[in-house]
Amino acid sequence: MKLILHMWVIIAALCCQPDNATCSTESDLLSLLDFKNSITSDPHAVLASWNYSIHFCEWEGVTCHNTKHPRRVTALDLANQGLLGHISPSLGNLTFLTALNLSRNGLIGEIHPRLGRLQHLEFLILGNNSLQGRIPNELTNCTSLRAMDLSSNQLVGEIPVNVASFSELASLDLSRNNITGGIPSSLGNISSLSELITTENQLEGSIPGELGRLHGLTLLALGRNKLSGPIPQSIFNLSSLEIISLESNNLSMLYLPLDLGTSLHNLQRLYLDYNQISGPIPPSLSNATRFVDIDLSSNSFMGHVPTTLGGLRELSWLNLEFNHIEANDKQSWMFMDALTNCSSLNVVALFQNQLKGELPSSVGNLSSRLQYLILGQNELSGSVPSSISNLQGLTSLGLDSNNFDGTIVEWVGKFRYMEKLFLENNRFVGPVPTSIGNLSQLWYVALKSNKFEGFVPVTLGQLQHLQILDLSDNNLNGSIPGGLFSIRALISFNLSYNYLQGMLPLEVGNAKQLMEIDISSNKIYGKIPETLGNCDSLENILTGSNFLQGEIPSSLKNLKSLKMLNLSWNNLSGPIPGFLGSMQFLSQLDLSYNNLQGEIPRDGVFANSTALTLVGNNNLCGGLLELQFQPCPVLPSRKRRLSRSLKILILVVFLVLVLAFAAAALLFCRKKLRKTTPTVLSVLDEHLPQVSYTDLAKATDNFSPSNMIGQGAHGFVYKGFISHLNSFVAVKVFNLEMQGAHHSFVVECQALRHIRHRNLVSVLTACSSVDYKGNEFKAIIYEFMSSGNLDMFLHSQENSELSPGHLGLTQRLNIVIDVANALDYLHSSLQPPIVHCDLKPSNILLDDDMNAHVGDFGLARLRSDGASISTECSTSTVSFRGTIGYAAPEMVTGKRPTDKMFMEGMSIVNFVQKHFPDQIMQIVDVSLQEDDDDLYKATKSTSEGRMHQCLLVILEMGLVCTRQSPKERPGMQEVARKLHTTRVAYLEDDSY
Repeated sequence: MKLILHMWVIIAALCCQPDNATCSTESDLLSLLDFKNSITSDPHAVLASWNYSIHFCEWEGVTCHNTKHPRRVTALDLANQGLLGHISPSLGNLTFLTALNLSRNGLIGEIHPRLGRLQHLEFLILGNNSLQGRIPNELTNCTSLRAMDLSSNQLVGEIPVNVASFSELASLDLSRNNITGGIPSSLGNISSLSELITTENQLEGSIPGELGRLHGLTLLALGRNKLSGPIPQSIFNLSSLEIISLESNNLSMLYLPLDLGTSLHNLQRLYLDYNQISGPIPPSLSNATRFVDIDLSSNSFMGHVPTTLGGLRELSWLNLEFNHIEANDKQSWMFMDALTNCSSLNVVALFQNQLKGELPSSVGNLSSRLQYLILGQNELSGSVPSSISNLQGLTSLGLDSNNFDGTIVEWVGKFRYMEKLFLENNRFVGPVPTSIGNLSQLWYVALKSNKFEGFVPVTLGQLQHLQILDLSDNNLNGSIPGGLFSIRALISFNLSYNYLQGMLPLEVGNAKQLMEIDISSNKIYGKIPETLGNCDSLENILTGSNFLQGEIPSSLKNLKSLKMLNLSWNNLSGPIPGFLGSMQFLSQLDLSYNNLQGEIPRDGVFANSTALTLVGNNNLCGGLLELQFQPCPVLPSRKRRLSRSLKILILVVFLVLVLAFAAAALLFCRKKLRKTTPTVLSVLDEHLPQVSYTDLAKATDNFSPSNMIGQGAHGFVYKGFISHLNSFVAVKVFNLEMQGAHHSFVVECQALRHIRHRNLVSVLTACSSVDYKGNEFKAIIYEFMSSGNLDMFLHSQENSELSPGHLGLTQRLNIVIDVANALDYLHSSLQPPIVHCDLKPSNILLDDDMNAHVGDFGLARLRSDGASISTECSTSTVSFRGTIGYAAPEMVTGKRPTDKMFMEGMSIVNFVQKHFPDQIMQIVDVSLQEDDDDLYKATKSTSEGRMHQCLLVILEMGLVCTRQSPKERPGMQEVARKLHTTRVAYLEDDSY
């Protein structure tokens, strides 16, 4: 049928005459139907209306001429609909098409050259799909194009040589592909070009000087390629430029033009990090008075920080890490005084430079908005000025790897929002301040390699967000507080190289999420507690050089994720447990210098001599020859048993062979009838409750459509009741015939393995088995959320019969905060961080109390992270520059980003931007106004009302979190804190 329809489309295109109205409309109809047939999955049923019962101009996503006859298709907008399939070449027959937007779907295959026939096409938006192949040269025939977005695909090859044919092009976005070759110099002939974006490709060669002809260019983003050579002087003459993003290339220059800020006086953001640029930082940067971001990190800049930067009142981001910048006297430190005039400053990063001497007390006068102060790996000395406690908005303080001395008691406990505290590798003395326990948001504490003494503060147990605690290599004494192991978020615990005494507390078993514990080189005595086996997330256990005694506890066999075990230099006795040889991931084992005895196992890690250290145990025997232990003695009784055994050996071997052949035959016959026993993937957790396919089929009435509560890109979600769990559950069943479903299952299991947060959907278990027909079956079982999802509430008017009700402003604000907290946790509290990648209202679930829980991690990505600003923000688009937030305008407007009104350049973002901040009542959700008369009255009577201000903040967060460039978006810590502050400021009134 598809082949017949495709042939009719070709015939219609060939036979129709330009003046044949009936034939022309028929061609449009057949082309659209052929496109529909090329789609293999339509999870939102957006193409359900595409049938003969209504005119194709009324089909969802289709726009036609309103005034002309015959009516011809002028726009096709199906963005963000979860569509899977190919882009039909028949779209090239829609000869009146001016806008084609298929972005943010799952489309695959190549861009067909037939799209080059669309000579009226002005907007070609295909970004965020999985398109492959080259950019067809035929597209250059679309000479009316004003915007082309092919970003975030898998395109290869070179940029078409005839790109200059796009004579009216204003925006070209080819970012995040695998495009090779050079940047065509002919781009400089497109005088209308205002945005050129090719970031994250494999482009090589130099930046063409011809780009300097683009006198209307406002955005030049060529970062994260393999470009080399200098930046052409002609680029520095483009006074229209507002953003230059050339980071992570191999660009080399002896110095930047000294008049850079004068010639580029409209510049707002300058990203030159990770290149090979040297020379001084131009003082003229201050002439570009609208500067917001300056990132010159990871280069070879030298000299002093210009004091003129203090004139940039809007400056928010100043990153000068990994350079050779000096400050060693009062004159060269004056830049710190100057920066106190930058009232919007959010980040000051000078990690790994050549700063010397005492840190000026003026550091405490920096902006109250400052969140990140990163001064590690310099040669700073003396005491930390107490004025630093004035910076109460700090979330990250890096003073590590300097020569600071003195105590830190006076100032450290005053940072209310502190999340990461890096003070390691200094000469701090005195006790670890108990006031650190007041930093309720703290999740990373690094105080290692100092001279702290005294006890480990029990107040650290108050830090319920704490994930990483490193107090190693100090002079601490006393016992390990058991309360530390009640911190539910704690994943890394390092107290090594101190003088701690006593026993490892039994409470260690409470830290079920703990991944690493290091208490080596202390004076810990007693037995290794059996409760350590409860920490089933443990990967590394390091307890060497202590006074531990007794046998290795059998409970350690529960640690299925264990990779490294070091129990060396203790007084342990007894045999080596055989279960250590069956641990799948154990790759490093050090049991040296104990009193262990008996035979050395040969399985698992014991079969690799390079991964094993057993020296210093004189009573061990056997094992690999490389270990050089004596063979185990054969007892006389054992000799007699061997002699008798030899007599029956031939009979046993014969029987084994017969049974083996029989078993093989049975296995083949029973392959399709095997029992449906559950297999919980090791990527999730082997200690979760066990459920089988039979359990799930029974719980959901054999996956009845009446129990289906949702549909995703890779399967369906059912409500069910599992009797042995005594719980209602949501069962996400993966359709393994769909492309990417198996990968999505594994990715979601990996993402869910260690995450635990009150605003994330709780996973109960997973099932990997077969169904009654012998087909592979995979499902993830979640806690059931009785109130449904956010999409149902925001868009309840679309199906009034099933409407769960409307959301008031208070509820919407609470939900936004819940989601922001969840994302903050995923981005900032995990190692490695997790990026959700598919956040939308239908994936925000609501419990009985209308608390929000983020779900569906099928597209989640794990990324590496680090302590420095450059590492966190320059190697990924999801850190400080590009945190992908969720405080969307949809929450207040009640409109979907895919609403029909958003087309031909209009989106929900610029729709809100157009009315912000003075006309927001024109865009506020009607149901929100109707349900809250007080809100309407307050906003009508005064623009300063608390409720009106609340709406302004939510909309503002929605706008900044949906900015086109990731570099312009705030981090989720900032978003969550702003929303929390809003709730405190505007929602305390009980009447609200």
